[in-house]
Amino acid sequence: MERSQLNLRISEELGRLIDAKRIELSQKMGTIPSRSDVLRMALAQFLKVDLSETEQDRRRTAKS
Repeated sequence: MERSQLNLRISEELGRLIDAKRIELSQKMGTIPSRSDVLRMALAQFLKVDLSETEQDRRRTAKS
Protein backbone atom coordinates (compact mmCIF):
# COMPACT_ATOMS: atom_id res chain seq x y z
CA MET A 1 0.00 0.00 0.00
CA GLU A 2 1.34 3.40 -0.95
CA ARG A 3 1.50 5.91 1.89
CA SER A 4 2.02 9.64 1.94
CA GLN A 5 3.34 11.90 4.63
CA LEU A 6 1.49 14.90 6.01
CA ASN A 7 3.55 17.60 7.65
CA LEU A 8 1.63 19.53 10.28
CA ARG A 9 2.77 22.59 12.20
CA ILE A 10 1.24 22.94 15.64
CA SER A 11 1.50 25.44 18.46
CA GLU A 12 3.44 24.63 21.62
CA GLU A 13 0.13 24.46 23.50
CA LEU A 14 -1.32 21.87 21.10
CA GLY A 15 1.93 19.91 21.39
CA ARG A 16 1.59 19.90 25.19
CA LEU A 17 -2.02 18.73 24.93
CA ILE A 18 -1.05 15.91 22.56
CA ASP A 19 1.79 14.87 24.86
CA ALA A 20 -0.57 14.87 27.86
CA LYS A 21 -2.94 12.61 25.91
CA ARG A 22 0.00 10.30 25.08
CA ILE A 23 0.73 9.88 28.79
CA GLU A 24 -2.95 9.31 29.55
CA LEU A 25 -3.22 6.68 26.80
CA SER A 26 -0.01 4.95 27.93
CA GLN A 27 -1.76 3.87 31.12
CA LYS A 28 -4.37 2.01 29.03
CA MET A 29 -2.07 0.82 26.24
CA GLY A 30 1.00 -0.19 28.23
CA THR A 31 3.32 1.86 25.99
CA ILE A 32 3.50 5.54 25.15
CA PRO A 33 1.92 6.10 21.71
CA SER A 34 3.69 8.42 19.29
CA ARG A 35 2.30 11.83 18.44
CA SER A 36 1.42 10.38 15.03
CA ASP A 37 -0.51 7.56 16.72
CA VAL A 38 -2.51 10.06 18.77
CA LEU A 39 -3.29 12.14 15.67
CA ARG A 40 -4.38 9.01 13.78
CA MET A 41 -6.71 8.10 16.66
CA ALA A 42 -8.15 11.62 16.72
CA LEU A 43 -8.69 11.62 12.95
CA ALA A 44 -10.36 8.21 13.05
CA GLN A 45 -12.74 9.43 15.74
CA PHE A 46 -13.45 12.69 13.91
CA LEU A 47 -14.01 10.94 10.57
CA LYS A 48 -15.93 8.10 12.24
CA VAL A 49 -13.87 5.40 10.53
CA ASP A 50 -11.79 2.44 11.69
CA LEU A 51 -8.21 3.04 10.59
CA SER A 52 -6.62 0.41 12.83
CA GLU A 53 -5.67 -1.94 9.98
CA THR A 54 -4.57 0.56 7.34
CA GLU A 55 -2.91 3.28 9.40
CA GLN A 56 -0.57 1.45 11.77
CA ASP A 57 2.86 2.95 12.24
CA ARG A 58 4.99 0.53 10.24
CA ARG A 59 8.30 1.82 11.58
CA ARG A 60 7.89 -0.36 14.65
CA THR A 61 9.02 -3.94 14.63
CA ALA A 62 6.55 -6.69 15.34
CA LYS A 63 6.94 -8.38 18.71
CA SER A 64 7.11 -12.17 18.64
